Amino acid sequence: MEIKIFFTIMGLLLSMGCLQEKFSGITPQPNPAPDFILNNQFGEKVSLSDFKGKIIVMSFLYTSCPTVCPLITGKFVDAAKKLEKSKNDNVIFLGISVDPERDTIEAVNKYIETKDLRDMQFLIGTRDELEIVWEYYNIYVNKSGDDESNDYEIDHTAIVYVIDKNGDLRILYPGLKWYPKFLVSDINTLLKEENFLFKLIYDIPNPEK
Repeated sequence: MEIKIFFTIMGLLLSMGCLQEKFSGITPQPNPAPDFILNNQFGEKVSLSDFKGKIIVMSFLYTSCPTVCPLITGKFVDAAKKLEKSKNDNVIFLGISVDPERDTIEAVNKYIETKDLRDMQFLIGTRDELEIVWEYYNIYVNKSGDDESNDYEIDHTAIVYVIDKNGDLRILYPGLKWYPKFLVSDINTLLKEENFLFKLIYDIPNPEK
C-alpha cells in the first residue's frame, strides 16, 4: 500500500513539475557514471564508487598545465569555500590526470599544496589505466611539444562533471564559461532534491498501523 501511495504522489509531483529542478549547467539524461580504479595522491587505490553517497565534482587536469587547469582548480577552491561546512562534508572534488608520465605522487601532492586544494583528491595511474577513463568520459588528450625532454603541453577536453550521491551523472560544465556560484547552487539543488525525496519516502504514513 505504501509503495502504491508513493508512486501516486511521485507521478503527481512530476506532472506538476515539482521535482524538475533547474540547474545552471547542462543536464543530460541521468545515467550511472562509469566506474574506474586509480591511485590517489596518498598512493591508495580508489574507485569512483568509493565516493558513492557524496556529490562528486570531477575534472581532467595535469600538474604542468599552464592555462586551463589552474582556472578550473581555482573555481573548485572558490566553490568549496562558498559551500557551508555541513554541505562540504557531502561533496568530493576529483582531479583525473591526463599526463601519466609527469603526474607522479610527488607532483600531485605539490600541486595540491600550492593550489590550496585540500578538498580535492588527484587521481593518477598508468597510461593504459587512464586511457580507459578518458574514453569513458569522452576526454580528448593530445601531447604537443618535445616529448623526449618532457617539455610539452597537453591539449585536452576542458569539462567538469557533477555526479549525484547515487552515482548518476547529472550535470556538465563544458569549458570555462561558468562561475563557482553556479556550481554551488547546483550542488545545493542536488542536496535539496535528495533530502526531499528521502523525506517523501520515509515520512509516508503506514495505513496499516
